[in-house]
Amino acid sequence: MDLRKFIDGEITREEALELTKLSGSKLVELFAVANETREKYCGNRLPYCTITNAKSGKCSENCRFCAQSAHYKTNVEEYPVKETETLLNEYEVCESYGSSQFGFVTSGKTVSKGTKEYLRLKEFLKEANNKGSKVEVCASIGLMTEEELLDLKESGLIRLHHNLQTSEKSYKDIVATSHEYKDKIQTIKNAKKAGLETCCGGIIGMGETWEDRIDLAFLLKELDVDGIPLNILNPIKGTPMENRELLNPEDYLKTIAIYRLIVKNKTIKVAAGRENILKDFMGTAFLAGANSLFIGGYLTRAGRSVEEDLKFIANIKRMWNGNSINS
Repeated sequence: MDLRKFIDGEITREEALELTKLSGSKLVELFAVANETREKYCGNRLPYCTITNAKSGKCSENCRFCAQSAHYKTNVEEYPVKETETLLNEYEVCESYGSSQFGFVTSGKTVSKGTKEYLRLKEFLKEANNKGSKVEVCASIGLMTEEELLDLKESGLIRLHHNLQTSEKSYKDIVATSHEYKDKIQTIKNAKKAGLETCCGGIIGMGETWEDRIDLAFLLKELDVDGIPLNILNPIKGTPMENRELLNPEDYLKTIAIYRLIVKNKTIKVAAGRENILKDFMGTAFLAGANSLFIGGYLTRAGRSVEEDLKFIANIKRMWNGNSINS
């Protein structure tokens, strides 16, 4: 198969599935083509974002991977929505990192209009906008209506994050039965109707098939989302997935590369699990089509130090632009 035809040409589902079989030198060629596609359609910018767990634990939903579900005993820290002052302090720290986005994330099925979490988010948006910062605020707040998202946009929200996690076919088998996949898709559509940017991806390594991963990629393309975070399952004790074997780094890198050929000009984010699973291969993700990452930790797990990640980001940028690491 001529892989270079996918740089400018569209790829079909059948062709994408064929690429999942590549190995050895052909896999390295796939990474190189994906990297060239990233450079052509996205340039050599490497934006990164920081998130805060604005409300933790006691979630009513039964997502089988999640430490914050009330259905499992994971000893995760539980607390109500953070005070506005705390959120603003975290926002300023995010700005000092040079992050392009600050993610306000809450546990739970939704943040309905009029609730404490909803009003706190609106108050935070108002105060953050008053600072005149270039850091955009993104919210990950569960299932939302178009009316609610229009209201939040008027308050200053820029982007909605809402992961689909896997394909519709396998969602209830490997992710959750407590909510409907179609409602998650509708939330993304509601965000776009409201004029918000959208961030939507999934978790790799939960027991899904290659077909599931490819189907998710084509759905994300159809939904025209702006950012695609690709998390790697990091099994958490107390959840139904606590004993699942860790994903092979090769499969994650191959997933990134194939996604890049499918979505072309979208931001693909290396997300949770990268430190534990990729290890020495972390830099390879950015030679295989990825062009963004999270820094400063995740919801219930710490990441690498910010200082280490900022050095890593600087080195990736130098490499993309053909400069010596020591220059």
